[in-house]
Amino acid sequence: MNPTLWNCSPFCRSFGLPSAILVLSALVWLGNGTTQAEGPLVTREMAASKGLERAWFAQIPVDPSRHRVTTWYLYYDCIYGVTDSGVITALNAETGEQLWAKQVGRPGHPAFGPGANADYISVVSGGKLYVLDRHTGRMKWIRELGSAPSSGPALSSNYAYVALVTGRIEGYKLDDPKTQPWYYQSKGRTYLRPTVTGNVVSWPTAAGYLYAADANNPRILFRLQTSGDIVTSPAQLPPNLYIASLDGYLYCINELTGNEEWRYSTGYSITSSPAVVGDMAFVASFEPALHAIDSKTGDEKWIATGVNHFAARGKDRVYASDKYGHVLILDSATGRQVGRLPVAEGLTTLVNYQTDRIFLVNDRGLVQCLHEIGANEPTLYRQPIAPPAAKDATADGEKPPAPPAEDAADETAEPAADAPAPADEKSPFGADEPAADEAPAAEEAPADDNPFEE
Repeated sequence: MNPTLWNCSPFCRSFGLPSAILVLSALVWLGNGTTQAEGPLVTREMAASKGLERAWFAQIPVDPSRHRVTTWYLYYDCIYGVTDSGVITALNAETGEQLWAKQVGRPGHPAFGPGANADYISVVSGGKLYVLDRHTGRMKWIRELGSAPSSGPALSSNYAYVALVTGRIEGYKLDDPKTQPWYYQSKGRTYLRPTVTGNVVSWPTAAGYLYAADANNPRILFRLQTSGDIVTSPAQLPPNLYIASLDGYLYCINELTGNEEWRYSTGYSITSSPAVVGDMAFVASFEPALHAIDSKTGDEKWIATGVNHFAARGKDRVYASDKYGHVLILDSATGRQVGRLPVAEGLTTLVNYQTDRIFLVNDRGLVQCLHEIGANEPTLYRQPIAPPAAKDATADGEKPPAPPAEDAADETAEPAADAPAPADEKSPFGADEPAADEAPAAEEAPADDNPFEE
């Protein structure tokens, strides 16, 4: 709309200059796309007008006058909400049914996480690692960490990994928590939780490195350094990792060797994690714009401007969100915007690379699920990772080939502060570490089965 059209004197005489300014401001506001839905729920009528159904909505236990949900986490068949009071709630991702709720740690103290695998879910609270049965919420074991944690845990089939503020990564065996943990002292502090992607656990550091280790038989595989800091978690589609950096590149590297397959430049810093769904990799740059890339070749498919986050991929559509949280509907083949669903202030889309479901959440505990009309059964893009059959991350059990020398995490070339504990050390922290850092043995799980008592 051209603002000069509103300068005509008949309009000003009819409404008066102050009223004309107010009307003009309102119309410009509407034109900028900042309109919000009237209520927090997406109505069935509004969803249907965009070719969507609201499958369900739910409210998890949280007192909005005192507490907030700090993390929403999707793990295939369940969606979990963690509050700053330490309550973790599990919902069925397809029906919204509440499965269980559990107070973890001291009441009123925040919990960080969660991380999950097929059997367990885990959070960190008050310097301790809590591991629960994923299906029932029953506490399995509790263990004090070696130092202050910097983030929540990540779970592979066999281990729970926790990053400490010192840059140390600790790995605790899930089925034998009383054993001494594996650890690795990386170069630079890490403020993001480790990411388990198939056979690999990886973590970035403030020094600009990304470390990758075998997730189920811990040992360092390689170390990668980019020309800009890595501030987001990587994505994975076997056999590759997809890593976004502040240097504006999306890197595709082999998850076992660290060899670069391709890199793609967005032209702007990347501060959000990429998502890989089938043959397409999606990454949002700071421009803002959503870039769709061929996940195998790195070739650009399309760029959609004005998009801040990827949300989900349907049959012929890609769902994303803008800076106001509104759901944008894009043509999967061209990236052209074909629709827009306004949502209430405070609602955000949850990144879902696992299925075609669209999840809208807020920090007051509300979650709602949308899907395309007629898509009664979810389209599964991923399956939960099964435990590896071999002892090693490679199929033949041999050590994978080393990456280029300047990128390798060569334990003999690294300084002492950047090396794993020797195998014959009784203490996992080495002789030079203070005894106070040694991780105590696991505690027995509380006998009380009340979900709101520790």
